[in-house]
Amino acid sequence: MSELFEKPLDILQIAAFPFPSPQGSQVYVRGMLRALGRRGHRVRLLCYAHGQGEIDPEYEVIRAPAVRGYDNLRAGPDRVKPFLDLALVAMAARRPAQIVHAHNYEALLVALLARPGHRAPVVYSAHTALGEELPTYVEGRRAQAVAGWLGARLDRHLPRRAEHSVALSERAQALLFDWGCAEVALLPPGVEPEDVAPCAPAALPPGDPWVIYTGNPDRYQELDVLLAAMAQVPEARLLLVSSSPLDAFAGALPGDRLRCVTTPDFGEVRSLIAASALGAIPRGTCAGYPIKLLNLLGMGLPTVVCEGSHRDLPGAVQVPNRDPAAMAAAIRRLLANPAERAAMGAAAAAHVQARCTWAAQAARLEALYRTLL
Repeated sequence: MSELFEKPLDILQIAAFPFPSPQGSQVYVRGMLRALGRRGHRVRLLCYAHGQGEIDPEYEVIRAPAVRGYDNLRAGPDRVKPFLDLALVAMAARRPAQIVHAHNYEALLVALLARPGHRAPVVYSAHTALGEELPTYVEGRRAQAVAGWLGARLDRHLPRRAEHSVALSERAQALLFDWGCAEVALLPPGVEPEDVAPCAPAALPPGDPWVIYTGNPDRYQELDVLLAAMAQVPEARLLLVSSSPLDAFAGALPGDRLRCVTTPDFGEVRSLIAASALGAIPRGTCAGYPIKLLNLLGMGLPTVVCEGSHRDLPGAVQVPNRDPAAMAAAIRRLLANPAERAAMGAAAAAHVQARCTWAAQAARLEALYRTLL
C-alpha cells in the first residue's frame, strides 16, 4: 500500500476546448498540468486541435483532429464542437490511465462515455454552473428560458456521475453537494510566482488614473455594468484587455476615457496591470473562480468585484451585483485614497504570493487522486 502513495501517477486530463489560451479555464488547466508534472507525474491532456501559445515541457498534449478553417477560441456552443467532442471520446477510450480528470461538462461527458476504455475513476472540475451560464449564449427570453432549463437539468444529472468532484469556490462546492455529488473537494486555482512578480508598467497616456478589466468580453462577464459604472466616474479612464476582439466596445465612453487592447501576450497584460490604479470585475454570477482576480491581487492591484465573483481575499472590495452606481462609488472612493490603495495592494500581493500558488494546490490534488486509488 505504501508504494501507492509514492509512485508517480498516470493522469489523463480532458478539456474540451482550445488549448492553450489566456482564458480562465485554460489558464486553470495549464497551471494544474504544470504543477502535477513538476511533482513527477505523467500528465496527458486531451483537447481540441488548436490553441494560442506554447506548450510547456511538464505535460503531453494530445489533440483532436483539426477541422479546416476552424480556430474559434471563444467559450460557448457552436456547430463544430460536438464533432470534436466525439473525436475526444474515441481518443480517451484508447488511453488507459489511473485517473481521468475532466474539466467542464463536455469533457465530463467525454470521460463518462469513454470509461469502458480508460477504466479509471473520473474526477470532475466544475468551472461553471450551466443553468446560469448557458442562457447567456442565446438571444430572446424564450430561448434563454429553454437554455436555463436544459442547463439546470445537466447540472442535476451529470456531475454526480463522477467518482469525485472538484469545486473552485465554496459556492460551487455547495451547488455540487446540492446536485447530489457525494464527494466534493474545494480546490481554488493557484498562480505561478513569476506571473504575479513585479514588472515594469506599460507606457499609458498620462493623466487620469486607469481602471483595468482583463479577460474575455463574453456577455456573461457583464461588461455593460462596468461601462455604466465608469460613465459615472469622469475622473478615471477604463482599460479593457483581452485576447479576443474588443471592437464592439469602441466609443462606449466619451473621448479618450476608454482604451481597448487585444493581446495574447500575458507579459503585456501584466505590464498594463502594473500601470493601472484599480482592477474591476463586474461579473455577477460565477460558480467557478475568477482567475483574473488572483492575477490582479497578486500584482498588488486592489480590485472592485461584484458579489457573485467576490472571494474573501485581501484587496478585493465587494459591491452588489448589477449595480453600476455602487461600483462607481467604490471606484471613486478608492481612487480618492491612494494611501489606502497602496496598503490594500501590498496586503493582497503578500497573501496571494504566499498562499495561492499552484505548487500548494497540486499537493492537495495529488492526495485526492491517491485516495481514489
